[in-house]
Amino acid sequence: MNKGRKTMPGPVTPRSKTPSTNAHDRSPLRSGHSNSNRTASQRRHSTRRSVFAAAGAVVLAGAISLSFFHTSSITGYHTSSRAWLLPRLGSAGKVSLSSFKGRPVIVNFFASWCTVCAGELPVFTSAADALKGKIDVVEVNALETGNGASFARQYQLAVHVTAVASDVGGSQGDGLYQSLGGTGTMPMTAFYDATGHLITTHVGGFDSATLAGAVRQLYGISLPA
Repeated sequence: MNKGRKTMPGPVTPRSKTPSTNAHDRSPLRSGHSNSNRTASQRRHSTRRSVFAAAGAVVLAGAISLSFFHTSSITGYHTSSRAWLLPRLGSAGKVSLSSFKGRPVIVNFFASWCTVCAGELPVFTSAADALKGKIDVVEVNALETGNGASFARQYQLAVHVTAVASDVGGSQGDGLYQSLGGTGTMPMTAFYDATGHLITTHVGGFDSATLAGAVRQLYGISLPA
């Protein structure tokens, strides 16, 4: 239905007395009884056109979605929070959530521009060393605008944590980050149980005390003081 024309600012001019030829501009109340059948027919045609347009939009959206998932399948990576598969950062290979089943997993997101990340990465590398064989720690580079691999090497992440991965997809290399609820704030950490079930996420940095408290509360494991 036509919702009326928008009037642009300017001088007011008289309306033309010439009747409109656009049926949608007419009000049924002004058409008279003799035009009621024609108006009803026009409404039916308008409804059918709206239904067809909506159906077309659904089909188009479905085609776009299928194209996206098909592309993801070709690249071989997945960013679902329940079954992610990412490329390793700075080296060949892949990192998947399923490969860690049997042990809890802590996934910490970082970026080279994130000053809070720089402050907490030593906390995670120290925790990863202490938790070896009990909890896997995975570092994921997301929302990167610089050199994430160089940043990871600076903190020797690959030496200490279980795996270092690169996020893919999304709007800026942040598909998994977005899947876990990330909205652009870094760092963010996700905690999984031993079955691969997501327990919770935390936005913001950790220091040694707060990370130890989270690990103790979620997994019943104490980190050394």
